Amino acid sequence: MARKSVFVILLMLAAALSACNFPLAYEDSEEVENAVAETVAAIEAEDEKVVIPTLSLLPTSTLMPTVTTEAVVVETAAPIATKAPCNSAAAWDLTVPDDTKYSAGATFDKGWTLRNVGYCTWTSDYKLAFDRGDKMNGPDAKEIGVEVAPNGEVEIVLSLTAPSAAGKYRGYWMLQTADGADIGPMWVQIIVE
Repeated sequence: MARKSVFVILLMLAAALSACNFPLAYEDSEEVENAVAETVAAIEAEDEKVVIPTLSLLPTSTLMPTVTTEAVVVETAAPIATKAPCNSAAAWDLTVPDDTKYSAGATFDKGWTLRNVGYCTWTSDYKLAFDRGDKMNGPDAKEIGVEVAPNGEVEIVLSLTAPSAAGKYRGYWMLQTADGADIGPMWVQIIVE
């Protein structure tokens, strides 16, 4: 763009000078043409020079100041546990995913796979006990019936009945130790049509 502007200005200047019959230092028109051509070539050579812009350095990351605190030593009578709890469970649906549809009064079996993710062995009298919500005619409690070592699994199934009125129903059962201590909840959620 700059080359064209300079060239146009030079042409206009040359036209203006020749129109005014201004005396030139050159004797013939060929010398004038050569002078204009050399001037244009010099301007184009200047435009072709590569200009490398000076880049300023970007600021470097500044480290955030660290906050130091004094260590507080707490003396306890017993060591602090660093393991998973003795009784801990993971559960997933074996049957009847959430929002399964049933007709009113239909019977169905809801099952879960339970994994012992604690470090204590579950005894056969650990149980799944009704906790809250819609019981769906299920039992108050059902024992798991087998020992489950850490990382072991057990499947437990409850026989349930869909309520008689249409709607969404959810019932919670709790895995419990033989003493009745809660380990973790499970639920069943159905839609009665």
